[in-house]
Amino acid sequence: MTDIHCHVLPHVDDGARDMSQSIEMLREMYDEGIREAILTPHYHRGHMQKDIATIRSRFEDLKTEAAGDDKAGRIRLHLGCELYYYPSSVEWIEEGRVSTMAGSDYVLLEFGFTMEKRLISEGVSNVVRAGFVPIVAHVERYDGLKNKPENVRELVEEGALIQVNSEAVGSGFGARSFVRKLLKERLVHFVATDAHDTKGRAPRLSKAKAYISKHYGEDYCRKLFSDNPAKIISNERI
Repeated sequence: MTDIHCHVLPHVDDGARDMSQSIEMLREMYDEGIREAILTPHYHRGHMQKDIATIRSRFEDLKTEAAGDDKAGRIRLHLGCELYYYPSSVEWIEEGRVSTMAGSDYVLLEFGFTMEKRLISEGVSNVVRAGFVPIVAHVERYDGLKNKPENVRELVEEGALIQVNSEAVGSGFGARSFVRKLLKERLVHFVATDAHDTKGRAPRLSKAKAYISKHYGEDYCRKLFSDNPAKIISNERI
């Protein structure tokens, strides 16, 4: 499997607190069956806003440290970003102030949890017009989309791809029923861990994968956990 959304990079956001925790998270990923990961530190203006040079330096440090570990060193790492959407976000992407996903045209976007659907659509459209492919992170969390599969479908028709967190496939954030509706209608393109640590928000995918394979079919499951993530990394369109 490939995890496209996780906060493993140390000392950059509210994820891994230090290098040792980063390595432990990667070890847990390996045990879960994850063999490739896009690390997506937050970029949230005035809140979590490390400069790109610092992010890249710590990414290289992590790769060096992981190489010496039997498990962590067997996960192929890529750099991305979870970009909190502002009207100036497109400019930041174009200027290289934030990373796209593994250097591709894909961008992982986070929105305010209370944001109206209209504003989320506006953000998606702005990113699409700039020539990038927006991935809406943890779609199950937004008040403007919750329990409204038709709103999510409209975002997909506008050019967005949809990511849900693995915990929400089970019971996370009270979103299980909504996420399962999205899965049934094939409106989900990625399932990711959104891992921040090794306890409450650990990097777990295997249970979600098993559930989706059983209830929605192996072909769709493979797209969510392997095929679609691979297209991000190779910069192919989904």
